[in-house]
Amino acid sequence: MKVILIETTSEVYRQNPFSHLDRLLEPLAIEYIGGHLLKVGHAVELIHQLSQSKEDIVAEVVRKGPDVIGFSCMTYNYKDTVELAEAIKTELPDVKTILGGYHVIGMDTSPECFDFVIRGEGEQASEAVLDVVAGKLDIQNIPGLAFANGVRWDIPQSRDQAFRPYPPMRLPRKGFLSMSMGENLPDTRLACVVACRGCPFRCDFCCTPQIFPGQRELNTPVQLVSEILKLRDEMGVNTINIRDETFSNKTYIRAFCEEMIKSKVNVSWRAFANIGTLDRDSLQLMANAGCHMLFFGIEASDIATLQLRRKNFRDINRIMNDVRSAQEVGIFTRAGFIVGHENDTRESFRRHEEFLLQVMPDEICLSFLTPFPGTPLYQRIKKEGRLLTEDFSKYDCEHPIINIGIPEAELIELRNQLYSGFYTSNEWTSHITKRAKERAHETESIERFCAFMARKLKVSDPCDKIKAPGRVNQ
Repeated sequence: MKVILIETTSEVYRQNPFSHLDRLLEPLAIEYIGGHLLKVGHAVELIHQLSQSKEDIVAEVVRKGPDVIGFSCMTYNYKDTVELAEAIKTELPDVKTILGGYHVIGMDTSPECFDFVIRGEGEQASEAVLDVVAGKLDIQNIPGLAFANGVRWDIPQSRDQAFRPYPPMRLPRKGFLSMSMGENLPDTRLACVVACRGCPFRCDFCCTPQIFPGQRELNTPVQLVSEILKLRDEMGVNTINIRDETFSNKTYIRAFCEEMIKSKVNVSWRAFANIGTLDRDSLQLMANAGCHMLFFGIEASDIATLQLRRKNFRDINRIMNDVRSAQEVGIFTRAGFIVGHENDTRESFRRHEEFLLQVMPDEICLSFLTPFPGTPLYQRIKKEGRLLTEDFSKYDCEHPIINIGIPEAELIELRNQLYSGFYTSNEWTSHITKRAKERAHETESIERFCAFMARKLKVSDPCDKIKAPGRVNQ
């Protein structure tokens, strides 16, 4: 069959100056499903909406005339995905449509524009849907089928630990970017890979435990390194983003790093880390194997809030020690931090800034606490009547969603002040200046990051004092 897989991008998200469009990564969900469907004999094309309008995509789809269209969406782009599917159905009423992605876990009903809605992993489920459309399979054999033609099925999807998906289809590298340190140079060519799918932890705001319960290995360390080598040699990739929810299994990490070193891959890579799971020896080995950045999901500045969020760590000192240890072996650190917790007050934002300046990551990523449908957090907040909006286009971690007694506009301003306060502080400026002097080969990357954040926050460039004479940042 002829299949088109689409991942949309929300118009609201694209227009928000604080949206994380300092990072634009490939759509691995449709790439993995596409790779699987290709291997089992279907013709597949991918559409990743970046700047294209809805009308542009509809015209492209109509021109190509597929038999089946699959959509992958998060909560923030659900509205846009529905509108696109409805527009396509108007033009191609006989085309079959599939919806998957994280938003599906919270759906109680299905719009008419989707013939099939899948909850869970998409590769085998999509293959089954195509077999049903072709008359080769009964509908009750679709794993993870949530809805079909508006009728609720709720077929469970057992996770086959032996299943390893085929390598993903790869879109051209043009357009993917990251402004993080170590990833923002003119010759950077990014790609994403996955070692394991799912997460062993159960944070209350996260969709992953609902859609991918537990953690399952997709690629052995040898297979993962082989995939990275292929990306390097065939697509010129020199920077890898390991997209696991948390890259924290020390046994796996050791085997992966040793394989990277043995194979002389010489490709820079980053990953998501978890506080309390990596020791100094592991961090040093990761640095030796090319790890240039770790993203730590810190999320809160006090133990009580960490408990609310069901984080697996409670030791504030361990947060500081883990970040510092990573930096000492030469790894940049990016701290994910949440604001707008149920117990946040105006005073909390002062505490947050003090805490972040104590921890002193190289970068911060500030998100509003967002109760995604299907998560324990959403169920509780909705029951308490504390949702500010159910306009899902605002569920992008860039808008306040929970009523905590502070007006929405003021909350946004407090978040923006926290960003500016951190990056313009004498403490961070001194820290990043020292980092640049210690790692002269990273200076250009640090400068480019500083210039980008200065433009984004509309502040003076915090790195002016470390710039080489005559260098122009882009």
